[in-house]
Amino acid sequence: MAWLLFLVFLGYAGYEKLTAVPPDTVDKPYIMGAALILAATAVVPFFISYLLTRATQLTGRTPAIMIGFISAVTLSVVGYGLVWKYYSGAVDLPVPFEDALKLGLIPGLAMGAILALDSFLRRRA
Repeated sequence: MAWLLFLVFLGYAGYEKLTAVPPDTVDKPYIMGAALILAATAVVPFFISYLLTRATQLTGRTPAIMIGFISAVTLSVVGYGLVWKYYSGAVDLPVPFEDALKLGLIPGLAMGAILALDSFLRRRA
């Protein structure tokens, strides 16, 4: 169930990235940049957090729920910070922590909620 919810979230996030700019400015570099941001803030953090959540479900529900939620949020924020630092082209312009937190927090919270719900339902069954 987690993968289905994640695919719905990923589809919505991709749609939101593509419709955030006027249609005539959507070109190949923009699509590649949006895909890189989605990969760094959604796909990779979700995969790692899912593996951590599944590995800790043997010890109990609460640690698995908390580890999945915290790791999803943390990895999403770190992923956005890495994309900003190495891909944005602004070499000497460090991303303000508030911006990285704001832009990486929303995907992290959504993925954390998906993982927490999946872990809760999996232990309940």
